[in-house]
Formats: sequence, C-alpha cells, structure tokens
Amino acid sequence: MAYIMMVDRGPRDSVDDDPCYFLDKVFNAQQLGADVVLVADDKEEPLTTAVAPDTNDTAVERRDLTASAAMIGKDDADYLRDLLRDGQNVTVVLSWAKSIPESELVRWEYWTGTTDMCGAVCSERVEFTNEIAKQAMKFQQLSLTAFTPRYFLYDCKEGTTNTTECKSNCFSDGRYCAEQSGNYTGKDVLRMNIRAKCLHRQAMVNLKGYVWWEYTTRFFKACSMSTGQYNAECARTVFDNLTEEYSIGTRDEWEKCVNDVDETAARIEILEDDLISQLGNATSPPLAPVLILPTIRINGGQYRGSIKATPVLRALCAAFPDGHEPDVCNENWISEDECQGPNGEGYVKCKVGTSNGTTGCINTFAGYQCTCHSGFQILVSPDEDFEEACQDINECAVSIAPYKNDDCRCDRCGCINTYGSYKCTGRRENQCTPENNYGGCWHGTYKNVNVTTCIDTMPEYKQKSYMGILNENDTWYRCGECPKCFRSNGNKCEYVCSSEEICDERANICIDQRSGGDNTPNGGKAPSASGGVHPGFMILVVLGAAALTGGVVMAANHIMMKKRMGEEIRDIMSSYMPLQEEHTRNAASAAGRGRGGGDRGGGYQERIIRPDEDSDEEGRVGAYGWSAGQPAAASAVLKAGAGAVPTLIGASQRATWAPSTSATAGPAPVPGAGPVFSSPSPSAAAAAPLKPIASKPTVDAFGGADDERPQSVAPPAGDADPLLGRQVASSSSAQKTSGEENPFR
Repeated sequence: MAYIMMVDRGPRDSVDDDPCYFLDKVFNAQQLGADVVLVADDKEEPLTTAVAPDTNDTAVERRDLTASAAMIGKDDADYLRDLLRDGQNVTVVLSWAKSIPESELVRWEYWTGTTDMCGAVCSERVEFTNEIAKQAMKFQQLSLTAFTPRYFLYDCKEGTTNTTECKSNCFSDGRYCAEQSGNYTGKDVLRMNIRAKCLHRQAMVNLKGYVWWEYTTRFFKACSMSTGQYNAECARTVFDNLTEEYSIGTRDEWEKCVNDVDETAARIEILEDDLISQLGNATSPPLAPVLILPTIRINGGQYRGSIKATPVLRALCAAFPDGHEPDVCNENWISEDECQGPNGEGYVKCKVGTSNGTTGCINTFAGYQCTCHSGFQILVSPDEDFEEACQDINECAVSIAPYKNDDCRCDRCGCINTYGSYKCTGRRENQCTPENNYGGCWHGTYKNVNVTTCIDTMPEYKQKSYMGILNENDTWYRCGECPKCFRSNGNKCEYVCSSEEICDERANICIDQRSGGDNTPNGGKAPSASGGVHPGFMILVVLGAAALTGGVVMAANHIMMKKRMGEEIRDIMSSYMPLQEEHTRNAASAAGRGRGGGDRGGGYQERIIRPDEDSDEEGRVGAYGWSAGQPAAASAVLKAGAGAVPTLIGASQRATWAPSTSATAGPAPVPGAGPVFSSPSPSAAAAAPLKPIASKPTVDAFGGADDERPQSVAPPAGDADPLLGRQVASSSSAQKTSGEENPFR
C-alpha cells in the first residue's frame, strides 16, 4: 500500500514570511517517504491547477519529483481530519479513471502560443508540440478526436488602455493582448497567432485540420525568435512547403483570412472565439476558466497532469467510454505493454507459455487481459481457485476447417492435430506397389503373379484423422502375414504346395490333382475335391434340417395356441352372455317352458338372444341378417302375450334395432314354426299400423351418427342392446313408460 500524506496549503500572500510553494511542499513530503501528497485547500473555492515557479532551484526539484500530488477541497480535508482525530486508520483510494468526461468522439483543446522565448514555459511548449504531433495527427486522421488549437489572451486593466504597454501589446483598445517576448511586441505575437488560426480554419475546410500540427512544428523550427525569423515572410515559406504535401487551399485564401482582421475593431471574431472559451462563463455549458499556460481541455474538463506526450495521450484514451478505447490506445507509444515477456505483469499473471496457463495476454489501455490464442479454448480449473487456462482444440476432430484444404481432404490425405493448430499430411502414396518396394515388406512372384505381405491401411489412417488421433509417426501400411498357401520362414514366406498341387485360396488348402485329394499347408491330407462331400455342403444340409424342424414346431405351436386362446375367449364371453352353441343346446328346454313349463309371474317375458357371430359353422346368417330358411331351433320362443321384441330392419342398409311393427300383427309364434326374428313381408308391414313411440336416441349397431341412419327407420324402444343382441331389462307389458340406461354404453 502507498503511503499518503496530507499537508495544508499556505501561507499565501504572506508579507513577513517567504511563500511556501506547492512544489516545495510535495518535494519535502516525498523526502519523508510519501508516495502521494494531498494538499488541503485553506478555504472553499474552485480548485485550480498549481503552477511551479520558474527558478533554477525549482527546476532541480521538478526533475527529481516522482510522487503523485493533488489538491482537495477544504470540506474533504476537514472530513479526513475528523477521522484522524478519532484515532482511526484511514485508507484512501485514489483514482483518476473518471476524472475526464467520456465521449465516443473526444474533443480537446490545447492552449498554447507561437513564441519560443519565454523561459521554461516556452521550452516545454515547443518540446511537447514536437513530441505529440505525429500521434495527435493520427488520432485526428482516424476521426477519433476533434482538435482545436487555442491561443492564450490577456487584457489591459481598466484605465490603462492608453498606456504605451497596452498600445504596443493589444488590439481593440486592450481587449485582446499578448505578452511581449524578446524584441517582439504583443501585437507581433497576436499577428502570428492569427496566421496559425487562419491556417487551421482553412485546413478544416479541406478536412485536414491535423495539418496544424505540421505547420506549428515547422514554424517553431524555421521561424524562431532567437534567430530573428519570427515574421510573416517565414510563415509564408512554411505555408508554401505544406501546400506541396497537403491540399489545404491556396496562399491567397490564407492571406485573405489574415488581412480581413481589423486590429482596431471592438470585436475581432477569430480572437473573440478564443477569449470566450478561455473565460468559460459564456460557454454552454459553462467551463472552468483557463488561467495558465499550457492548458489542455478534454471533453470540456481540464487535464491535470504533466504536459508530456504519453500522459496526455493516455488522458485522451481515458476519455473514451470504458471498453471502447480504439486500438491505437493499446500501442506502445501510448500504453505500456504489460504483456511483454518475460517480466511483464500480464505475461507473468497469465502464465503465458506454461502448460497449465493461458496462451495469450492482450495489452489493453486499462491494463491487460488473459486470453486464449486461436486454436485454444478457455478451460476453468475444477480446483477451488477456479483459475482459467487454455486447452488445445483438436481441429481435426471437431472442425471442418481442415478438410476444406485439399491436402487434408483427398482420399489418401490426413489431418494431424498440433498444439494450437493442425497440419495436413498431403497425399500419401500407396507403399504396397513395386515402385515403392512394397513398403519394405516381403514380396515374391508365383506363377507370374506378384505376392507380398504389404497391406495398405489407408482406411484406418483416414479414420484416425477424423477422430483426431492421427500422429506424425503413424503409417498408412503394414507388413502382414504370409499369403494363402504360404508359410513363414523367418523373414520370408515360402510356398507349401508341390508341383502336382494347386492352391485353393478360398479354403487355404493345396489340392492334389492326381489323387483327387488335397493337402493342407501343414502337410495334412484333406478331403478330395472330386470324390466325397464338401464340408460346406454338409453345413448347408444341417442348417436346412434345423430350419425345417423349427418351422414345423412353430406351426404346431401356433395351431395349438390359437385353439386354446379361442376356448379361453369363449369361456370368458360365456360369463357375460349366452353363446350360439348354448342357445342351440337349450332350444328344446326353452320350447318346453313355452308350452307348459309354468308362468313365473304375470307378463313374464323370456329374454330373446341373438347370435353373437355373423354366421355359425353351417353358414347361417347371424347378427347382420337372416337367411330365409333358418331352423326354428336357432332362436328362442316367446311366451304367449309377449311384447315387442328387437327386430332387424333394413338388412340391405346399416343394421338398426327397432321394435316389431305391431304386437298384434300376427298370432303368437308357435315353437318350431320359424324364427321369431324374420322380417314381416312388405304387404304385412304396410298393413300394420305403427304404434306411437316415445322419442329416444337412436342406437346404431355400427356406431354411426344420427344423420347417417336411414330416415325411414323408426327409433328403438326399450333398452335394446344392439351389440349384445339382447334386451337388457325385462318388461311386464308391450309398452314401456321409461327405460333403463344401457350399462355397457
């Protein structure tokens, strides 16, 4: 931590004691070990920039001064004093980050003059102008800043306008004055200042305002007061030389601007502009006045610091919004490169060049930033410190960029990942060819055919490339085993078949052409190729027999399972409804009950059951229509006096259950006389009057909507269930006043 000392201002305006300058206070505090010195103002007033006296003694102090210094207001100083009186340890944070107003386009003014013989102030001005000119021109050429040169003005005090001093140094009755310098009066200085301002205006019209810097540096060099060349003719020569390099207009235009100035006018526009900005009270918004030379304003705020190129350029960069500083602000002539290795702070902190660090350090105006170069990605350490490091990106595996290169994309090319990048192998020649000596593997000739143990492994090579695991030392071929009918003999392969044998490469055996048998490469006897059965054929026979057996077993199992499932389904269905076979089996007993089995009660009606299938085993029609000669045993019998029963109407259309046309349309059915479900003949149906039926929702056996049913079909009565083919509820009369809801619906 830096040691900060606060000292009081004063005494000032002392008659008895010598004044104690700011420079002396700060220098003495530095000698006592202070890194920063705060000078506390002794009264409430606007703060101004302190000026160092121009003496030989102060020049030495200024040269050796390294501590930072600033002035603070009286209220701030009193607050710090109260904290110290309470015995507290006071920690102060000094920051100049926001001391300058920010703007995307930085506007700045430099208050200067054309003289070079005014002691240390003039020397500093000339030196600063020469030092910053190139960089300031670059800022302006890049349209990053808008620069305006200003020339400091004095005025004559009231009542002194007629004095010789005012008349020789001022225009407009003492409103615009300049200091005399050497043998040159203030009026001479004002005329040179006007020439410089006219040049700037003319250059701005031609969009080359930065040429002012070039003019000023050349003027200081060629038209120095010390050489007696401080005059209009020297200035014209400088102008003529500039027009050869920069298109800023003609000399006549420049001279007209100078000659249009009336030195006796009450207001001189080109000087009035500087005077208004200097005073600051008439500007919008009001600005702090300029009191000393040289002074720099940045975005309306006065720059407080050394008039040196690097600090001023850093101040200009600080005037841009945070994070939006132009690239020029990171150049070495403005910002110290903290990423410079091996001792730069950023280089060390970012661990540049280490395997567990980041690979890049970017120098910024505010400091530095650790980053990853191209080919790396940021990886956060899983440790508690959560430090960031850079991990190499395997471009061969995760990017298509390498394979846009022909040297990586061709059918015999590969991609090798490198640290931070990748490398394309280019085309790899097939090594298993005579031209490449079969890759150094064994090779020979058999019956005019070249044989070798060299194997081209380019597919594996390409696969490694796509996976990103291909290495520089990986090969795209290898030496394999001996070919068919060959055996290894050291580093060579020898043919094992005799002259009377031929090689069957598919089976890797030697076939004896004389005896019909064949020998294996190991010398054993194999089955004959012409006599006996080939082993492959036997395998096919065995597989065929197994397949046939499996098919028979599966078919039998399917039949048995189907039969068993059918029986189980019928058992389950019989628990809820009588089936067809039960209806047929119980027909006789049902008829017996109809003849004289006794009445179970007044108006009792036996439930009528329709078949549950479309047809039975003998082809007789079931639920969806009846054939003409259905046996009587196929249906149940109604007792005498039974009411309406479900009847299938319109068999040619969608089946709809409805009551019979009339309970008295015919005599009671006689057992065995025919099916009770037979539809009446057309004549009988026409003759029988329809009985009024209460409106109820139509029941469609097919689940269709009401508007899909034939309009001629009457709605059902009672709770007839068309899907189960039976009447759910019994009724004691032919007409029901109210029906029960179908529990299955």
